[in-house]
Amino acid sequence: MAPLSTDSLQKSKIHYFSPGKGGKHKVWDFSRKLGSKESSQVMFMKDSTGVVSVSESGKNRYYHATSDTLIQFASESPLERREYIRKKLTKKFPLEYGDSISKGFRCEGMYCGNHPFREVGTTTVHVDAAGSIVLAENDTVRNVRRVHTIDSYSIGMNINVAALDTAKLTQVIDERYEWFVSKSQYPIIEDVTSTTYLNMDVIGTTKYAYCNLPKDKVALYIRPEDENASDWQDNSFDETQAEPDIIHYSIETNGGVINIKYDLDVDATICTIVASHMGITYRHGEWTQKAGEGYTAEINCNGLHHGTYILYINVNGKVYSKKVIL
Repeated sequence: MAPLSTDSLQKSKIHYFSPGKGGKHKVWDFSRKLGSKESSQVMFMKDSTGVVSVSESGKNRYYHATSDTLIQFASESPLERREYIRKKLTKKFPLEYGDSISKGFRCEGMYCGNHPFREVGTTTVHVDAAGSIVLAENDTVRNVRRVHTIDSYSIGMNINVAALDTAKLTQVIDERYEWFVSKSQYPIIEDVTSTTYLNMDVIGTTKYAYCNLPKDKVALYIRPEDENASDWQDNSFDETQAEPDIIHYSIETNGGVINIKYDLDVDATICTIVASHMGITYRHGEWTQKAGEGYTAEINCNGLHHGTYILYINVNGKVYSKKVIL
């Protein structure tokens, strides 16, 4: 079926940055962050049945679009194919500040043609900020909504998914911040932190950010990066160990309550997640804190089953994780 509408943009990789705190009447100045030496084209197509196809870098993602939701039902690439048995909610419209929704998802697929895998987890979507984006000195984009999405899920690979052994699961926690203009189907800016665990122990964290603009606007705002520029960092690799710690903390559990005692060297936005080995998010908190000492935070997990959980802490983009027994 021929598409009813098509669109394209240039996806330019930019320097990773800490997204900062949420709230109303924010002004995000990205004018100094738009240098890039890597980009790709993204194509959008929508047909008469409401199916939206997004193609980029050899990967296709497929969504059902209605008047108020965007739900992913499949994806494919040269290496893998997946189908969402329990479809994944990705957006709910309109993007009104303060709106929040959380849904479970499940997909099954095939890797390299004959290796089955399964993903099970939860997606939490929160419109956590509203304001304006500065792209250049004389160009400010207004009526912007920022969407904070957390995907927490488990992956069972190279095993019979009908007889899944939880000891072989990989866990993933993705945090994605996206800045949307009203009625746009794609974000102007996106900022992602992804942490992978094996048996609930951290394997590594990757971080990346992109600017997505129509092709005719790329030349106006995206500055080519000097290949030898000392401030360029390839944030597709794990940089956790290279970053200085700005938080110094200790954790104690008391029954079903997690207590965090911490000091901060600088002002920070802090996000905490408590997730199971199956990638299910049970608790999520986010707040900002001024630099200082002697702070405490309490996460009440009463009511959860006794067992081991992942405590995830993101402080200005740097991720810390710890197993906790409740």
